[in-house]
Amino acid sequence: MDFFNFRLPLLLLATLGCEGSPLLNDKTNGVIGKNVTFKTTITSSQDFLTVTWNFKQGQEITPIITSILLTNTDNIDEKYASRISYNKTTCELQLGPLVKEDEGEYTLTAVTGKGKQLSGQVDLVVLEPVTDVKISSNLPEAVEFNDTVVLTCSAKGSFTYKWMNGSVPLVVDGTHVKLNAVGNELTVAEVRRTDLRGPIFCIAENALESGKSAAFNLTVSYGPEKVVMTQTPTDLFLKKGSNLTFSCSVQSDPPAQLQWMFNGVEVPQKTTPEITLTKVEEINSGNYSCVAFNVKTNRYISSPVAVVSVLEAISGTTISSSSSRLIAGNSIANITCSAAAGKAESVEWLKENKPLTTSERVILSADKKTLTIVKVVKEDAGDYKCQLKNKVNKDESIYKMVINYGPLNVKIDGKNAVKFEEPAKLLCSAESVPPSIYSWKLNGTAMNISQAEINIEKAKVTNSGTYTCEAFNPITGMTETKTHKLSVTEVGAVDEGLSGGAIAGIVIAVLVAVIIIACIIKRKKKSSSDIPSPY
Repeated sequence: MDFFNFRLPLLLLATLGCEGSPLLNDKTNGVIGKNVTFKTTITSSQDFLTVTWNFKQGQEITPIITSILLTNTDNIDEKYASRISYNKTTCELQLGPLVKEDEGEYTLTAVTGKGKQLSGQVDLVVLEPVTDVKISSNLPEAVEFNDTVVLTCSAKGSFTYKWMNGSVPLVVDGTHVKLNAVGNELTVAEVRRTDLRGPIFCIAENALESGKSAAFNLTVSYGPEKVVMTQTPTDLFLKKGSNLTFSCSVQSDPPAQLQWMFNGVEVPQKTTPEITLTKVEEINSGNYSCVAFNVKTNRYISSPVAVVSVLEAISGTTISSSSSRLIAGNSIANITCSAAAGKAESVEWLKENKPLTTSERVILSADKKTLTIVKVVKEDAGDYKCQLKNKVNKDESIYKMVINYGPLNVKIDGKNAVKFEEPAKLLCSAESVPPSIYSWKLNGTAMNISQAEINIEKAKVTNSGTYTCEAFNPITGMTETKTHKLSVTEVGAVDEGLSGGAIAGIVIAVLVAVIIIACIIKRKKKSSSDIPSPY
C-alpha cells in the first residue's frame, strides 16, 4: 500500500487530538561519519496505528520512515534505506553515518488507535570530527629572556581549545603568558626555560569529542650561569713539584664552550672541563679562571679567580760555626743557619727546645739567620735548634755548642784520719770541659799518680801528710789545686819506722815543757811571801 494514500486519513486523525512531545530532547549533536540516535520517552508502541519520522531542511520536508502497525509494514525513503535503524518498540531512530547535509529538524509523529497524536521535534547539529590536532611554533629554538614564543594550535573540525603543561592545565597570567580570544594561540613573552618545559599539549574539542596534539617541547637556550671552579688541592700555596687540578662546571643549554685563562690570557688547547698541571714550578704561580660561552645565547661568564703560589720546599737545613773551639770568658760564638733549597720566610732559634731569649750578650742578625754570643760562658753550652719556615713546609737543624771552661771548684773527697792498716781513698774532682788532667803531691813532693783517685789499701804512718791535687784543662790552659790532710793513727807498738831523730825530738820537747811548768810554780810562791802582814 502506498504511503501517500494514507496521508489524508492520518491528517484527519491528527485533528482529533494530540499530546506532549514523545522525544527526550529537542536538540542533539552528531559527528560527521558517526551515528546519532534520536531518543524517545516511548516504552511501547502497541497502541499506535502509525509512526512517522520526517526530516525538514528549510521549507522542504522529506519523509524518512512511516511504520503502519496494523499491517506491520515500514515505508522507508530509498535514500535512507541503508542509513537508518528503527526500533519498533520505542520508536527511536538511529541515523548514520552522518553527513553535513543531515543537519536540520527531525519530527516524530505517532497516531494512536483512539485518534490521538504524539508529535515532537528535535534539531540535529552535525559537527565536524576533531582531527589532525598539532602545535606549531614561530621559533625552532628560543633564547631565554630574549625571545617571545608563539605557539599555535591547529585542527580540523569545529571546537574549542585547551592547553596543558604535562598533565595539568597551563596557567596564563595575561602578560608573560597569554592566550588570544579564540584560544588557539599561546604567547610567551621573554620566554624562560621553565615556561615550556612541559611537554605541552593542545586539546581541541567539540560537544561530543576531543583530539589531543602530540607532545610539544621547545628548546629554550639559556646560560651560561652559575659557573663553579674547584681546585685540588685547595691550598693557596703549593710545593714545587706537586700536581694541581682545576675543574669547571656551568649551567647552560646548549652546553657551554669552556676556555681556561692564566693571568687573563687564554691557555692554548685548554678547553676541557678539567685541566691538570703536573710538577708545577714557580712560573706556574698566578691567577687561574674559567670562561664559559654559549653559542646560542651569545653570552659569556667567567668564574671567580683562583690565586695560586708555587714555592720551593725548604730542605737541607744546616747550622755552621765560625769557631772550632769556644773558651768561656774569652771566645765569641757565631753560628749561622742556612738551607740548601727553598726560601725561608721566618727563622726561629730554640735552645733545649725552648725559644731562645736574646740579650746584650746573645744577639741575632737582622735576618735572624746568624746567632752571636759574646764572651761565652759555660751556661751557653747545649743544643741549639734552627727552624726555617715558609708557607709550604718547615725544616730544621740542631747544633751542639760545646763551651770549654775550668777547672773550677776543685775538691778532694776522702777521710781526714784513718787507723793504721785501714784502707784510705782520696778522690779529686773539678768542673771542667774537657775533663781535667790530674796530678798529686804529698807534703810538696810529686807523686807518680796521674788520675783523679788515690787508693791506699793499708794505711801507714808514712801515708800521713798534706795531699795536693792539681787539676789541669789542656784547652783553657788553666790549673787549680786543692789540699787535703790525712792522718794515720798508731795501733799497738810505736811504729819502728820512726827515725832516731824523730824520737829524740819528742823526748826533748817533753822535758822542756816540764821545766817551764816548774819555773812558773816557783815564781808564784815567791810572790805570795812578799806581801806585808796587816797585823
